[in-house]
Amino acid sequence: MFPFWEIAIAPVIDAVGPRRIVEIGVRHGQTTRLILDRLAADAELHIIDPEPDFEPSAFPVANGARCILHRATSHDALADLAPVDVALIDGDHNWYTVYHELRMLNATARGAGRPLPVLVLHDVAWPYGRRDLYYEPERIPEEFRQPYARRGMRPGRRELVAGAGGVSPTFAHALVEGGPRNGVMTALDDFLAEHDRPTRRLVLPVFFGLAIVAEHERLDASLTAALDELESAQGRGRLLELSEAIRLEGLLHQSNLAARLTRELEEMRARHSDAPGAEGGASHDR
Repeated sequence: MFPFWEIAIAPVIDAVGPRRIVEIGVRHGQTTRLILDRLAADAELHIIDPEPDFEPSAFPVANGARCILHRATSHDALADLAPVDVALIDGDHNWYTVYHELRMLNATARGAGRPLPVLVLHDVAWPYGRRDLYYEPERIPEEFRQPYARRGMRPGRRELVAGAGGVSPTFAHALVEGGPRNGVMTALDDFLAEHDRPTRRLVLPVFFGLAIVAEHERLDASLTAALDELESAQGRGRLLELSEAIRLEGLLHQSNLAARLTRELEEMRARHSDAPGAEGGASHDR
């Protein structure tokens, strides 16, 4: 989600002026740090992750905003969380988890007489828009868990890749892409189909896809302008620039990795050729 900060997430946060945000799935905290720097002094950021890669104390907050870590699953943490203004969802990428996160966020808001928080969901496009990923399969009730295997994926192919190829071959993925109750976008579609208030949804179809959803009740002039900008020709141009920047960064990473592996292989060959008894190396008379 972090690459969308400048183009989408920061403008939405600025437009809403939230007093309470929840971020589900924080990983290294790149987005967390940026959110904290953006919040007002009396605002709160609740971060939910069973195993975050950082501690909130690592991020000094100059503006006085509070950062509260919930070291738990999203369903456990959301059950006790007060209503929020913005929810960033980038945790466990499967239908069951995301669908019930959305329902819990909505139920809490309704109970307080407030509209649904503005939703920002990552991974609504390939590969997890229509295919479940299970970080911990046993956390998903069996009746909601797709048949799965730890194999990789390939664009344009519904079935998983045989053997060790494809994208993320060590993760637990649904065997087949598509169908009911399968994937993050399917969870969002199903939630909105049941939702009884009008909403606006837009999708940014790069870097695994980002969806932004707002109830009409939240669409004041500031938020409407921010969403209109994203859907304008200028906004789409910035999205293309972001997509190209991500592609080039990935290319650089691959090039650096290939160079490192080549260097390590050459060093191994050199050590082998210099070893006693190796062909062309030193030898000892018996």
